[in-house]
Amino acid sequence: MSETKNTKGYLTGKEIRAIAKANNKEMKRLEAYKNRKAEESEFLTQMKNPENLLEIDDLHTFFFTEQGVVKAVNGVSYDVPKNAVVGVVGESGCGKSVTSMSVMRLIQGPTGQITEGSIRFKAYDYKRDEKGEPVPVEGAEGQFQMEEKVYDIAKMPINEIHRIRGKQIAMIFQEPMTSLNPIFTIGEQLDEVTMIHVPGATKEMAKAKSEEMLRLVGIIPENVYKAFPHELSGGMRQRVMIAMALAAEPRLIIADEPTTALDVTIQAQILDLLQDIKKKIDGSILLITHDLGVIAEMADYVVVMYAGKVIEKGTVLEIFQDPRHPYTIGLQKSKPTMTLDDSTELYNIPGNVPNPINMPDHCYFKERCAKCTAKCSGEYPGMVQVSPTHFVACHLYNEEKDNG
Repeated sequence: MSETKNTKGYLTGKEIRAIAKANNKEMKRLEAYKNRKAEESEFLTQMKNPENLLEIDDLHTFFFTEQGVVKAVNGVSYDVPKNAVVGVVGESGCGKSVTSMSVMRLIQGPTGQITEGSIRFKAYDYKRDEKGEPVPVEGAEGQFQMEEKVYDIAKMPINEIHRIRGKQIAMIFQEPMTSLNPIFTIGEQLDEVTMIHVPGATKEMAKAKSEEMLRLVGIIPENVYKAFPHELSGGMRQRVMIAMALAAEPRLIIADEPTTALDVTIQAQILDLLQDIKKKIDGSILLITHDLGVIAEMADYVVVMYAGKVIEKGTVLEIFQDPRHPYTIGLQKSKPTMTLDDSTELYNIPGNVPNPINMPDHCYFKERCAKCTAKCSGEYPGMVQVSPTHFVACHLYNEEKDNG
């Protein structure tokens, strides 16, 4: 590409080369950090609140592209308390799934990288000896001593992430057909979870555990264990994915839009199943969806994201009965209701999300907001606490705070 005078919306060849040079330097640095050898002490930490299972603190996850740096997650902070369901909502592209993929360390490098922030997770891991091997329980064959540790997942080398992924944190993906391997049976894929995460596991142990998990999600093992993914319906495949997530007895389950690809009846069944599982496991669920109805039914706490940032968070009652941010209010108004008739036009939030490469310094929602003031053209608003559990990032409440 020849170097030409830069016009609005276009990059010259010189600018593209400069971006590529800067990106390559940063990606190389981050890849080296991700693949380093590190002692456990480097990524051990403490929770700010001992009642939390997961604390995401000022997380930045960027994608380095030819056009510039896409700030997909740009300073996200929220907590997942023990034995709670936290729902994350927002438009497509707001950073919901990228945040969850960051927690699982599934961001595809070298272009995608966690550049800053902490992901503190309270794990219940095997106690290990000097050689790194699990310490067995004396007189109990096949059982191992356990201990609680807090890991900063963002600082863990990628070769240590097996301590967390699958065993401590499990993920239920949006489309089960693309998550299951088409050339292996359901039983083989379920058995693999136990074989990988349980020291000394035998094939018989793994099969017994797989059959137990299938029964837990309402599937008769004899009908499904030897079947291939393509032989099952969408709802059955999603149940298998949930069984696979539960097989290693995780403390945190991340459900990334688990009902999107399913019809309404099956959606209700899967949600009921997740509710039952919440009562049976000693852990928490991080539920990511764009469906406010699902959040209202399932969640204890709600996090609202917009353009890579958290703009409001609180209990489910606070978010639904007393929404503060204009974007949250707009989301609620755009939800179809039973009282909507044919003559009423469904509300939609005007405008578009800003370009994630060149984000403005002011509030990202400013151009779409009917309530914006002169302050909205200034610095990005900080989080304002409006109740012990309710927070909002909006200048309207900064003004209220300033005025007492």
